[in-house]
Amino acid sequence: MNHSSQERSSQGRQPGPPQAPGQYGQAAAPASPAGSASEIRIEIDSKRLRAYARTKAGEQTLTVRSAGEETKGNPLAHVHVPQDGPDGGRQSRPPFTVSDLNAQLLCSVRPSGPGVYEVYAGDGAPIGRITRQDGRALPWPRRPRWTVQAVTGGEPLTAKRGTPAGWALFTVFSPVYLVIWVLGALQGLVPLLFGDKEEAKKESAWDLGLPSRALWHASGDSEVVVDYRGGGIFHIAATRLDLRLAYAQSVLHVWDGV
Repeated sequence: MNHSSQERSSQGRQPGPPQAPGQYGQAAAPASPAGSASEIRIEIDSKRLRAYARTKAGEQTLTVRSAGEETKGNPLAHVHVPQDGPDGGRQSRPPFTVSDLNAQLLCSVRPSGPGVYEVYAGDGAPIGRITRQDGRALPWPRRPRWTVQAVTGGEPLTAKRGTPAGWALFTVFSPVYLVIWVLGALQGLVPLLFGDKEEAKKESAWDLGLPSRALWHASGDSEVVVDYRGGGIFHIAATRLDLRLAYAQSVLHVWDGV
């Protein structure tokens, strides 16, 4: 891998706040916002990601915030996506960077193939790889799958969209969901007939609510390292995963529209 661009971008940066080492790499990881807490909660607004091309120059695309009970809403890091970054959909998101509150680069994420993203530290050293595999219906049902692999080796962390129980309930009630969606779409036609496009959009904006929970853990290990419960909120076992990889995976996951 060629890291010359990342190395150049990290030159001249001032030292940031104290950082704690991550389990999956020797490079320093951002300090836990909850101090020595074993679990942290972060929140990411996916709407800002979808509008990255309209972000003003110099502004962050979005801010990663704390979702903890005592620190809810506090900013933790900033994400920047270049305005001219081509978005190839779920298999090729644009490159992006994550920086701390002092504008020091924590990591950069670059696509390297369909559904494959390389994650680099602020000094350009590789710290991990994130991959995404599409779900498919045939020859057997398969949910979208995420994998986080650190460069230091060890068991990768994997997660699938939705739990088996969640998908079972969705399948049972999907006919009801479909009827509600059709009724919502028809309701949106009324204001559209009067030329009110914004109101029509609000009336018809109803999500079928596909199962979204995702649990990252190593194969054969029941302990969950990252738990996404919907609403852009992630529960992260800070002692089990480098937070830079956790930030990168969280951004990519909500970008999927979950």
